[in-house]
Amino acid sequence: MQKLVAEIMAAWRRAERLANQLEQGTPEHDAAQRACNRLRDAYQELTHSGVASAISAAEARLLLAD
Repeated sequence: MQKLVAEIMAAWRRAERLANQLEQGTPEHDAAQRACNRLRDAYQELTHSGVASAISAAEARLLLAD
């Protein structure tokens, strides 16, 4: 389950970086922002429900390196 949390966190961070690079108000920016929100919600649902533990970015990188 922790690997899933790591994958969601990595995707969330990529979506945030993309949203920051895109011009606000464009369809692309809006889509990237929606992805950020959904990925954040998925991460929080898993970690706040007790199904999985919250992890740091460093821990996520280690899990994804396997």
